[in-house]
Amino acid sequence: MSILICPVCREKLLRQGNCLKCRNNHSFDFSKEGYVNLLLGTKSGDKKGDSKDSARARRALLDKGYYGCLKHFLCEKMQGTVLDICCGEGYYDDYQGELYGFDISKEMIRLASKRYKDNHYFVANISSIPIEEKSIDTAIHLFAPFHEKEFSRVLKSSAALYCVVGGADHLWEMKELIYETPYKNDEKPPQTTTLRLIAKTKISDRVTISKQDLKTLFSMTPYFYRTSDTDKAKLENVEQLDLTVEFVIFEYKKG
Repeated sequence: MSILICPVCREKLLRQGNCLKCRNNHSFDFSKEGYVNLLLGTKSGDKKGDSKDSARARRALLDKGYYGCLKHFLCEKMQGTVLDICCGEGYYDDYQGELYGFDISKEMIRLASKRYKDNHYFVANISSIPIEEKSIDTAIHLFAPFHEKEFSRVLKSSAALYCVVGGADHLWEMKELIYETPYKNDEKPPQTTTLRLIAKTKISDRVTISKQDLKTLFSMTPYFYRTSDTDKAKLENVEQLDLTVEFVIFEYKKG
């Protein structure tokens, strides 16, 4: 873990036995699963981010391959030292090189560490990523807040950042089922003055999803918290659904 830095003093972290330690003697223990908690302000991170139940449900859903086209695309783009920003349970991190991933949810990081034991996972906040400046060759960023200052800081001058948002027709059939007047996603790229947008790619697939998986998928979307119980109940009206999954990938460079 040669590129991690201390979240307290920002000095380099080096491994000493079963912990990471900086020259100012700040120490962070590895868990039994192999990750390290670098999130300040909490002893464990347990109350931050996704719960155990929601993290495990997300893992089970993604493992069925509904977002397989996106995973394949991103894995083809990975090279050098890779950073998965807000990595969740690590579904997209099938990479043979050096990969670092972080999330604010301790449970997500626990699951990621179990999935890919050779990757380097840590609990951290996106607003203060404990990684050295100019240390990342490829970064991936999916459906999470955009923090241009931190992204620019950790990327090498030649690095690429792949930022993923939902395409216009993403989950369209689900929206039609739930809402009287569904709307399409706007596909707007994150706005930034420190990174340069150089490419936009759209990929899509059609999947057949069961009722239970559809309900789990809906609970993972921002729509879930803005939808009435009456509309949510409409998901009970289908046993399975042919569903469009569509993603827009924006590629950014520094400068």
